[in-house]
Amino acid sequence: MEPITANALMELAQQHGYPRLVVEYPDGKSRFHIAGTREGWKLALPHLQRDGVLAIAYHTLLNPQLSEPPPLEPPPPLPEMFREREPLVWNLLDGWFTRAFQPDNWQAIRVMLAHAEACNYPELALPDYNYTIPDDMAGWLTAAKLMAGTPAVQLATRLLIAYAERNSNLQLALMEG
Repeated sequence: MEPITANALMELAQQHGYPRLVVEYPDGKSRFHIAGTREGWKLALPHLQRDGVLAIAYHTLLNPQLSEPPPLEPPPPLPEMFREREPLVWNLLDGWFTRAFQPDNWQAIRVMLAHAEACNYPELALPDYNYTIPDDMAGWLTAAKLMAGTPAVQLATRLLIAYAERNSNLQLALMEG
């Protein structure tokens, strides 16, 4: 049997509608989460190829019952400043959210983007994913699309919450000093 190529894997993913997939590594300790979008698959292919697990991803895609993604943890609550208002960005993005994401993903993404907006869209490095989110709204929207359906959304949200706590303490110290 010929080795599986990145192109063959991408074609199969396209035939299956670019599903969300978890690739279990042979060591039994590692796994790679692929977002259920074309962009997610394009981003994942170089990593799968580098790690030599294209064939595993191919077989997992052919047998989806082998790849049950773990349930996503519930998103944290929206920041206090967003509870009583409808930011303009949400009015513009609601249609995009419902078209671009599955219902169980879009609420987590909304929470992540709300925290990003509250922190003024900071640059955020996600070393586990070898990805850095640029420091503007467009960068965060692109990241949301790429990370949908993966644990990266929850990781980014947790990092944003920590970022906000660090900066609010810093601002308080500056105001007091």
